[in-house]
Amino acid sequence: MAQICSIRSFGLRRMTGVVAATALLMLISCQRLGAPATPGEATQNRRDNRPASPDFDLPTAADKPLTLQSLRGSYVLLDFRAVGCAECGAENANLRKLYDQFSHRGLVIVSVWGASSQAEWRAALAAEELPWAQALDLSGETARAYKVQQPPVAVLLDPRGYELARNLRGRNLGQKISEYIPLD
Repeated sequence: MAQICSIRSFGLRRMTGVVAATALLMLISCQRLGAPATPGEATQNRRDNRPASPDFDLPTAADKPLTLQSLRGSYVLLDFRAVGCAECGAENANLRKLYDQFSHRGLVIVSVWGASSQAEWRAALAAEELPWAQALDLSGETARAYKVQQPPVAVLLDPRGYELARNLRGRNLGQKISEYIPLD
């Protein structure tokens, strides 16, 4: 993308000293200070400079440990929920639809449950019958690491573990996922 520069656009006629010299250097380079050399480079730089999402090690319903590191290479939707949360249950139909649409295309859904006991969590799992991975965050450490204050909270991660979106539900969540994982 070429940028047309002129002395007039910098107002060089009214400038003197150091300000005029700086403006002249800008005119010579004909590029805004701080602008990327190629389009899209700034977005990529922001993406590369952000921290990766915190790893976790949580027990699953199958009594096996689950880590975020083990899910690298797939898009991951972390569904933070709590036992007895009506809003969390209301989102189940949408999450089932997303699971059916995107699980075979590379999306992994993990429900991270907050519960006061493992027995309470197991009872909720039996009632919900969700087909994707279910993990228990008994201490609340993972929810705090992801800055979850009140469930439900959905966090979409890219295959490298970087956050792409947060707090989307329903149709908005499906549209955001389809931006990264296209439907046929």
